[in-house]
Amino acid sequence: MDSNPERPDHVPWWFPGSRWFRERNRLGRRLLLDIMLFSAIVSLLGTLVQLVTDYRRDIRALEDQLEEIRSSYAQSLASSLWSLDEAQLQIQLQGITTLRGITYARVDSTLDTHYEAGSAPSSSAWMLTRDFPLSYESLHLGTLRVSATQREILAHLRSRVLVILATQAAKTLLVALFVLFIFQRLVTQHLTTMAAYTRGLDVGHLDSPLVLHRQAPRGGGPDELDEVTSAINEMRESLRKELGERQRAEMAAAFLSEAGEVLLESLDLGKVLPRIASLCVGSLADWCLIDLVEDGELRRVCGAHVDAAKVPLLDELQRRYPPGKGSASPVVKVVLSSKPVLEPRVSEASLRTMVRDDEHFRLASALGTQSLLIVPLVARGHVMGSISLISAKPERYGPAELSLAQELARRAAIAIDNARLYWRADQAIRLRETFLSVAAHELRTPLLPLQLRLQSLLRRSRGGSPVELSMLLGEVAAAERQTKQLGQLVDELLDVSNLSVGNPLTLRRERVELCEVVAGVLDEMKRQLDASGSEVRQELHAPAVGSWDRRRLEQVVKGLLRNALKFGEGRPIDVSVKPRDGSVLLVVRDRGIGMSEHDRAHVFDRFSRGVSEQHYGGLGLGLYLARQLVEAHGGTIFVESRPGEGSTFTVVLPVEAPSAQGARA
Repeated sequence: MDSNPERPDHVPWWFPGSRWFRERNRLGRRLLLDIMLFSAIVSLLGTLVQLVTDYRRDIRALEDQLEEIRSSYAQSLASSLWSLDEAQLQIQLQGITTLRGITYARVDSTLDTHYEAGSAPSSSAWMLTRDFPLSYESLHLGTLRVSATQREILAHLRSRVLVILATQAAKTLLVALFVLFIFQRLVTQHLTTMAAYTRGLDVGHLDSPLVLHRQAPRGGGPDELDEVTSAINEMRESLRKELGERQRAEMAAAFLSEAGEVLLESLDLGKVLPRIASLCVGSLADWCLIDLVEDGELRRVCGAHVDAAKVPLLDELQRRYPPGKGSASPVVKVVLSSKPVLEPRVSEASLRTMVRDDEHFRLASALGTQSLLIVPLVARGHVMGSISLISAKPERYGPAELSLAQELARRAAIAIDNARLYWRADQAIRLRETFLSVAAHELRTPLLPLQLRLQSLLRRSRGGSPVELSMLLGEVAAAERQTKQLGQLVDELLDVSNLSVGNPLTLRRERVELCEVVAGVLDEMKRQLDASGSEVRQELHAPAVGSWDRRRLEQVVKGLLRNALKFGEGRPIDVSVKPRDGSVLLVVRDRGIGMSEHDRAHVFDRFSRGVSEQHYGGLGLGLYLARQLVEAHGGTIFVESRPGEGSTFTVVLPVEAPSAQGARA
């Protein structure tokens, strides 16, 4: 016995829909009621149509029977009436009333006699009455009236209505229950599963798809439940992707925010970049490398690995295989092309194309190189280096990671550029202060002797002491040299000032003999040459004529000779002029202290000195102006030097001024 208190009393346990009613399945109840109501209406309409049809058929049969009475009995009744055989006539009428549905028969003769059988109808309701004429040999003898009742037909129809309704009700109930059962098996239980799945759909269950345990629909194609299931799974997948994108966006924003804070903490790249590399490992990569372009060379500045045990391998990789010119490293490719490199899956063959030898391949494999992403550091249109992100898992990097890495590189490049600009500005300020100090000292060098000479002449004249003409002329000549030296220093400062603001040097070209210019400068600097103790050996091959600015060439020669005197240590100096095809070579060689490779690369820079100004003095402008003047003439200047072996400066001047087109090129 089932004692379930939740089951309604009117729903038996064996009822197929009892479980639905116990669970208050509104859809099932509504479906059952709708099916039964619709079936009842259809059954009633069908029953009504069938009853009308049967009624018409029975009425037609009754009318046919009346017509048969006319054809079968009218002639015999007319004969009996003609022969006045009343007994026979009565028997025939009785026979008519025995027929089905015939309740009354009557003969009215023309002699005003009446014969009848059966019971006359009390009313004409539900009665059919027909009158048939009785004739004998074209003589009218009377009329036969026959009445038939429909009550038997109606009784028959009433009995059929009950049977039809009972049958239709049973059939409707069975069909409804069957449809309900099929609907529950094929639809409702799966809808319940869908509802339970949808209610339980949250962030932690987006990876589990909805699966309906049901037989595949016939015909092989998906049905409506399959389409709904697919729609729910598509919605789940869309939510999962959207949630993943949102989580990645939030993580990227948090990562960039943290990286921005690190980049803003300091302008010291030696402290900031290692922290950026460490920030990348774990969240973006298993190991990270940062390379910068410094003085035209690619240099690896830092690296980090997520596994502390592999940091020595990373240090060995940086020490033994730094990126450089001609290297097959993708870092060089990124720096040269300023385009990122994305390798979602790095195969062994692909990795071998990136390394130099087997040992390099071993180190890269040991560090874990299965996926690679390298982005350039670009600021103000210049490539400043690259950030390399490497993962030990394949397919680690895609478009989203590339976008994040490029944004990180953009921010890092701006920070690096700002740090370098700050460093350059700081160096420029320091250089300016140093230059102003040296310039003041250099300007005082000729100014102080000039002042002493003028003061000596004033004391002599005020004290009444005679001033010899020869001495006066000597003092005036010395003062002239010193004022000329001051003028040259001022001219150099003016030239540098014009070049700093972008104004080109003006040239007044004329036909000039370079040998004469060199000889004139040597004669003008004879006192300085004699004081230095350096022997000047000349090798001037005339003619060396070109279209040049004489005063500017004198500046070039003086600058080279002063440099040779300053660093020549009193040793011989060679000056030569050699004509060549279409050009002239000016060579100044000293045998002094020489220069290192680094100093040689910057010797023509503004305010540049390879040695301390406290020992050698100077503004650091002579060689800078010499290069600017030579290049303004369309020529070139270069130096060859080694420490302790002196320096050789070579100037190549074209004999003709460059054309406008060539100058623009």
